[in-house]
Amino acid sequence: MDDLLKTLAVQVVIVVLLRRKVSMAAVMPIGALLLGILYLTPPRDFLNATIRAFIAPKSLDMTLTLMLTMVMENILRTTGMLKRMVSSLSAAMPDRRVVMAAMPAMIGMLPSPGGAVFSAPMVNEAAGGANIKAEQMAMINYWYRHIWEYISPLYPGIILAAGITGLSTQTLFIANLPFALSMIVWGIFFCFRGIGRQQTPPAEAGRGRQFLIFLAMVSPILLALLMVVVFRVNPALSLGGAVLVLYLVQRYTPVMIMKNLRESVSVKALFLVIGIMIFQEVLRVTGALDGISTFFASSGLPVHLVLILIPFVAGVMTGLTVGYVGITFPLLLPLMGVATPSPGLVALAFASGFAGVMLSPVHLCYVLTCEYFQVDIARVYKRLFMPSALVLASAVIPLYAY
Repeated sequence: MDDLLKTLAVQVVIVVLLRRKVSMAAVMPIGALLLGILYLTPPRDFLNATIRAFIAPKSLDMTLTLMLTMVMENILRTTGMLKRMVSSLSAAMPDRRVVMAAMPAMIGMLPSPGGAVFSAPMVNEAAGGANIKAEQMAMINYWYRHIWEYISPLYPGIILAAGITGLSTQTLFIANLPFALSMIVWGIFFCFRGIGRQQTPPAEAGRGRQFLIFLAMVSPILLALLMVVVFRVNPALSLGGAVLVLYLVQRYTPVMIMKNLRESVSVKALFLVIGIMIFQEVLRVTGALDGISTFFASSGLPVHLVLILIPFVAGVMTGLTVGYVGITFPLLLPLMGVATPSPGLVALAFASGFAGVMLSPVHLCYVLTCEYFQVDIARVYKRLFMPSALVLASAVIPLYAY
């Protein structure tokens, strides 16, 4: 019980700091320091834990993967490939409903904070003159923007979950796939209710040619995903290879490459990963994880209930996937398996936490989407509850499979 109270106190401080707009890159080391103080950790042990977190191979791998993702997103955006990707898909698709879903989904293939505001005008344009409520368009944009976050090895949440649990991104992809597919299916029923089939105007260059243009524009992302998921290549190596191909195809000079790197890489985001790894290492050094595991094992609470409630609350409070993963997964890790974490239990915790993120009032994409369409946040909330619950119910598939 003592370990639980101490770690809960630290989590409360972390959430309060986040709600006060303190950068998570600073919040996580503060949480680690507070945890060390509560456990009276010797300064030398704390310093050694910090150093280990910095130089650990998984820390370096996650940091490099995140950095390369930012670099690729900048190249696609500044060269106009991202814009052509969306315009060509719009010209190739015969049904506006498909285009309205595809726009945020395409933009969402690359993680970008607040990226939903980029696809919102495209959803609005794809709707054309149809009589569609603003809150329904907001729901479409917000919902389909996030289908990849369950499975894509390009997203920091998946990268971090793999680093903490020790499971491969391929394993997480398979375990979380039912949630992504469920999001697509339930989105059809809850996002497009009342919207009839509406034809887009024929493409001047022909739909087949437009679709080929779309495949060409999206090929760097597909290449990286294919290498990671199918051929099990390290995500950092896959992204690095895709970035090199883009540099060559787009004829980047050394000066352009340096400019791209300066514009792309967020030092704050890189320190965020390191801060989370420090927090995890300090948790291990203090013995908090073992104490919490022992408490829950003797509490009588069902493990599945614990794995649902704790990540969900953290997701709602932070509105960040890396937030609930970084804060709760190190604590829940002992409950996910004895020697190796069960992919089914990891998937349950991931999905429940992400359900909280989707319902979080501080989720940046949610706030920006509602602002763009000028709708009351509460009106969109009413549309989110039921499909979010149904997506979470898909957890029975990985739980049964594993």
